[in-house]
Amino acid sequence: MKIVPIQLFKRIQAVKLPKLPVPPLEQTLMKYEKTMQPLLNDKERERLKQLIQKFGGPGGLGPRLQLYLLHQQQKLDNWAYDYWLKDMYLGNPAPLPVNSNPGMVFPPRKFTTVLDVARFTARLIEAALDYKTILDRRALPIERATSREPGQPLCMSQYYRVLGSCRIPGSEIDTQYLSESPLMNNSQLAEHVIVVCRNVFYCVPVQAADRGRLNEDEICSQLLYILDDAPCLSNTVPVGLLTGWKRPLWAEMRQVLIRDLKNARNLDLIEKSLLVICLDEPLPSSFNCRLVKGTKGHMAGGRDEANLALQMIHGGGTKHNSGNRWFDKTLQLIVSGDGACGLCYEHSPAEGVALILMIEKMLKHVNSLPANTDVPSTSTSHLPPPERLEWNLESDEQKKIEEAGIFLDNLLKDLDFCVYRFTGYGKDFMKSCKVSPDAYIQLALQLAYYKLQGKLTATYESASTRRFLHGRVDCIRSASPEALDWVRAMAQPKEDDDLGNKKVTFHLVSDEVKLQLWERVIKQQTSEMVDNIMGQGIDIHLLGLREAAKETCPTASHPLPEIFTDISYKLANKFLLSTSQVATSSDSFMGYGPVDPDGYGASYNPKPDSIIFCLSAFWSSEITSTSKFAQSLEESLNTMQILLSKRK
Repeated sequence: MKIVPIQLFKRIQAVKLPKLPVPPLEQTLMKYEKTMQPLLNDKERERLKQLIQKFGGPGGLGPRLQLYLLHQQQKLDNWAYDYWLKDMYLGNPAPLPVNSNPGMVFPPRKFTTVLDVARFTARLIEAALDYKTILDRRALPIERATSREPGQPLCMSQYYRVLGSCRIPGSEIDTQYLSESPLMNNSQLAEHVIVVCRNVFYCVPVQAADRGRLNEDEICSQLLYILDDAPCLSNTVPVGLLTGWKRPLWAEMRQVLIRDLKNARNLDLIEKSLLVICLDEPLPSSFNCRLVKGTKGHMAGGRDEANLALQMIHGGGTKHNSGNRWFDKTLQLIVSGDGACGLCYEHSPAEGVALILMIEKMLKHVNSLPANTDVPSTSTSHLPPPERLEWNLESDEQKKIEEAGIFLDNLLKDLDFCVYRFTGYGKDFMKSCKVSPDAYIQLALQLAYYKLQGKLTATYESASTRRFLHGRVDCIRSASPEALDWVRAMAQPKEDDDLGNKKVTFHLVSDEVKLQLWERVIKQQTSEMVDNIMGQGIDIHLLGLREAAKETCPTASHPLPEIFTDISYKLANKFLLSTSQVATSSDSFMGYGPVDPDGYGASYNPKPDSIIFCLSAFWSSEITSTSKFAQSLEESLNTMQILLSKRK
């Protein structure tokens, strides 16, 4: 298998982009000390201060590691990319479903026949092929920054990695298969998609070098064959479950599978496919049945939208659709007979923005087409039926698949997930307050968490660094000292509250003071966001310094600098609040799982008059609850509106 190096994607960018800078060492260490203040006690703060002075001062290791990174910055297209990719994704042994792969719910369709399912899916595939043609011509318009030096071109390389790519498990570190394009090898590539139905994999060639593309009727005919063939099969083995296992275990099993030529060919076809289509059975309406306050939202076959989201995130387990997946594949489009549709995507090649652009173009194309209830014409019968992928599996291998299924079932049973639609107001009100909706919602999340836990926590919010060549993201840290001052004022008890049998009178912070604190925290949050998108964040830099220490002092006699082994660094990277804005122009939304056993996942999609939140946690945690978090979030958003309405 050929792994295309990241350098080949330089050809994609028609305009020259600057390299990601290495921030000044003193600046990063000063910001690091400040951002950790709300998370540490007095003793821990003093120790961190001493560690920073030792690391960054004269004679410390920091300046030497900084010089190493500056040398790497001169030598490489993006000095941080490989460090970040390994740390964030490829070096993480956790299973992909729940822990890494997001799921996205599209507006449900209305299907009355199996032909409707096949016709809609065929149109999605056709739209994906249209988009691939744009990518192959390198004709995707270059996006430009809309604020903070507006007009600056943004790196588009990740947009070209969504189709035809796949993550490959490794015993210590995963790799990526990234497909070549016609511009790279001067020929038109044959394209195929993999369709999974009832845990059975089929290969559907959709474009050949000698005959061109299949049309909609031809693709529809292939899908109808699969929808008729798969239900007739018995004793099918859900090989796809292996991709939901811990990465080293799946890597070990993959090595066993590829010893057989037929299995090796199957894996090659799946991994090199344009995308995977999952033709699902609906989950039962009782699956994850939740009564969460808010509007009803999407419904399909009597199922609520949390149920739909879980179908996209993990498939529902071995009794449902989790074997009908290949979680390594960058793009899996999911369609079920009750009209539910969406996707699951492997996150390492691209951020959500790249995927959403493509998906919304595809849905727009599909929605623009007239209804077609005609059965594909008999002229499509000249096509051979799609190839069913058969596996040669020994009893030991089948037992491993069963083990993977048990593991995945236990994992997804622990996921506490809800979709919460806040309808009190949306980004229009926030903008009327002259505040960035993203900063506003971030602070609402801080307040909601503080009201439940009585403290702040390390918070992750992705910030795009696409102004730089091969830029992906850095981390906006919303849990600042300014945020702590503001949430304390906002969360104070009401005057004359009853505490037990005692009535206590509190000295209240006035609204005027709360607004002053609000102005301070908004200024800080905005500054943090700007620093990150301009390449001056601290997380990527600290990661680079840590990895530079490993590369330059690899022996036991030169352990990592204490700044990276101290409890403060562990707390800095224990993200109990993992957040991301996932904006869509359609009524679609995306959600994901938490990144810590005691943490929350919180994606948000601000609309003009509402906000869609996808909240996640684990039932096994004694300190988290998505229903309580949704309630706290609603209270926080309402109190913020009351306060800011007094300022307007």
